[in-house]
Amino acid sequence: MRFHENVSSADRERLNRAVSSIKRFGDRFHIETANFLENTEIVIFVDLAKNVSGSGSVRLDDEEAAREAVEKGNLGVRDAARFVRLNIARETIDIGGQRGIEGTLVHEGKHARDFALMLSSYSNPTDQKIFNPTAFQREYSAHLTAAFYLMRRGGEFTEEGLSLGLLLNKAGKISVNKKGIQHRLRNNYGLTEETPGGRLNESANPKIGEPRKKFLGLF
Repeated sequence: MRFHENVSSADRERLNRAVSSIKRFGDRFHIETANFLENTEIVIFVDLAKNVSGSGSVRLDDEEAAREAVEKGNLGVRDAARFVRLNIARETIDIGGQRGIEGTLVHEGKHARDFALMLSSYSNPTDQKIFNPTAFQREYSAHLTAAFYLMRRGGEFTEEGLSLGLLLNKAGKISVNKKGIQHRLRNNYGLTEETPGGRLNESANPKIGEPRKKFLGLF
């Protein structure tokens, strides 16, 4: 990962430590996400929550370059990561501590991988199915990813998951609260299966154009 110049050395150390913890405590998918962050050129950016839309967010770092790379074709997922920027809020680091940083990186890391996969699939329309999930699909999967991590991490992490409604404590047994996640998406994001929101390619401004599928290697 590439740290934006505004990320201090102290913040870099804490973010690197969080990635190491995710690889230590996470499941296979969490580890893959941590490796994706660590071993690609994704940009890590820190700013106030009001400027990054919450505890964290993901966007294209260079939209024009991303569109050009897609049009050239044969863009791999890891190569596509260099066009993606993961934003993390100043407050997440200062107030949320390692719990906040780890939870945000797991959640936003899923979004970052989605962005890279979308760019790659648009660049290779004959090689794989086009990946372009709705906002509901993206948020539901990212919340699930975070919920499983908070449950595995235990302690204050699990307590955080319970307080957010991502986890459920039933007779002392902790589990992922899928209904709670759906409730959170409906109330906080206005997203349901019936009102799924825009697709991922529409998150760019202007959006990443729909690819023309190739036939026998020709457009």
